[in-house]
Amino acid sequence: MNWFNQRFIRDAKKYKLFENSKRVAVAVSGGKDSTTLLHLLKESSDQLNIEVIGLTIDLGIDVGTGYSKKSVEIAVENFKSSGVEYKVIDLKGEYGFTIDKAKNRTGRPVCSACGLSKRYILNAAAEEINADTLATGHNLDDMAQFIFSGYINGNLESLARNALVNAPDRGYKIKKVKPLFFTPESEILHYAILRGFPFIYDPCPYSSEFGSVFQERVGNVLKEMEKEMPGTMINLVQTFEKHVRPLLYNVYSKDEDVGRCKLCGRPTSKGREICSFCSIKNKLTAEPLKNY
Repeated sequence: MNWFNQRFIRDAKKYKLFENSKRVAVAVSGGKDSTTLLHLLKESSDQLNIEVIGLTIDLGIDVGTGYSKKSVEIAVENFKSSGVEYKVIDLKGEYGFTIDKAKNRTGRPVCSACGLSKRYILNAAAEEINADTLATGHNLDDMAQFIFSGYINGNLESLARNALVNAPDRGYKIKKVKPLFFTPESEILHYAILRGFPFIYDPCPYSSEFGSVFQERVGNVLKEMEKEMPGTMINLVQTFEKHVRPLLYNVYSKDEDVGRCKLCGRPTSKGREICSFCSIKNKLTAEPLKNY
């Protein structure tokens, strides 16, 4: 565990994750990765010279499991035990809909609508609490899966922006970092268990959706390769971050003009009057809410 802690601080300094950062918001879902990240950041905050604030979203995912309720309760338990200031954003209370309601009603797969909503809300919430940096718990397995899937789908623009550190750009004010970018999921799981952190074991009820099934299959292929050829994932991610992504960035992620959503005032693609989040929100709140 000491080695794990030391590597975390070493990597944070080596890759200058928190250079010029003062107030860091950490997104906590209640899962092992974000929970571990919260505690690591809080415990190393003096060495990194940062203040840590917790953010969690009640997405309203239930479908008979109480998934979001459990997740938020666990996130708050960790905020309190680590002694950090925190904010809970209630998707239904603040934006008028839930992810349960978004299923089959937005023109997007439910996981796409959920991911878009989380990105929008976390950016907005981080700005509201005057954070300058947003940290998320993406691990090595997540990154390897995203990169491999991006190659298969040819989604080069998204790959170009999938960095260890994303400086504020395209109208956004918050720097985004992924401190567990090079840390295997299995190591995080063992660390969280050994430290006794409470976290939710249950998978999201929507993890069986088509898009998630594809991602799961990609992940299983990578795990088999890792088993047969240890080091496959770290080599894939390190090579991408060091050699491939900079080339893609030069092509796809140059500074570009962005518009402002006429409803919320936040950044949107140039030429679009309404951002994607407000478009989803409009579809889901155009009629009275029923049983959500």
